[in-house]
Amino acid sequence: MNPTQRYLFDLNGYLHLKNVLSNAELEKAQDAVERCIQIPPEKLPHGWNFSFDKSLEALTMHPITWPIIKELSDNKPRLNRGSLAVDTHEKGLITPLHCAREGQGWQTRRYEVRNSRIFCNDIVAFFYFTDVHPGDGGLVVVPGSHKSEFQRPKELFFPDLEDLNPRLHPAIKNITPRAGDVIVLSELTTHGVLIWKPKDRDRRFLLLRYKTQYFQDEQGERYVYGQELLDKLSPETLELMAYASHQHTKEVAKHDVIHLS
Repeated sequence: MNPTQRYLFDLNGYLHLKNVLSNAELEKAQDAVERCIQIPPEKLPHGWNFSFDKSLEALTMHPITWPIIKELSDNKPRLNRGSLAVDTHEKGLITPLHCAREGQGWQTRRYEVRNSRIFCNDIVAFFYFTDVHPGDGGLVVVPGSHKSEFQRPKELFFPDLEDLNPRLHPAIKNITPRAGDVIVLSELTTHGVLIWKPKDRDRRFLLLRYKTQYFQDEQGERYVYGQELLDKLSPETLELMAYASHQHTKEVAKHDVIHLS
């Protein structure tokens, strides 16, 4: 990260990176997503996910986001899972605000700064393939909440999850990325999803979850990928997904630019 990114991530608990994907990268990913969602999820190994096409798999170590993921994880990253999400108006419910410390134990997640370096052991990257405009709905965050030491009062922000037009509390920010943008978020940052309002278009994005390579929690066991999916992946991605000791440095972590073989 550059100094500005480092400051903003520490301040807010997330980064909004604009125009991460080139036109060619975006077009290939959009085409892959369109082909993927035409297939019922139950007919794909583990449903709609990053393994469907190399254009999506390559995003796990994109040259713009990859150095950030490495820095935040102290150069010990592991891809936990990656899923393709399509959000439509038919859902009709707000996804309640949540963060990793809730229900998973505050002892298991860490965010701290030492020697001018940020350490975070639970990170999410949202790669957007469609535009989000103000008023559409979508991702909301409570900036700075990754450092909160107090439990969030229930129903402080969204008492009615079916409210199509909730009044946003001043502490909440609705993020509106454009296609090709990426949001990098600490899972300790409180976030949720507003009801998607447009009926003529949807919200499409790839959700990539990273942890440190030596960290495991009970949720990880629910996302063990089968051999059919693993056989589709490049060796570099398989290494990224592997567990390793704290002392070990993965080969992929030694480089800022990774080309899948």
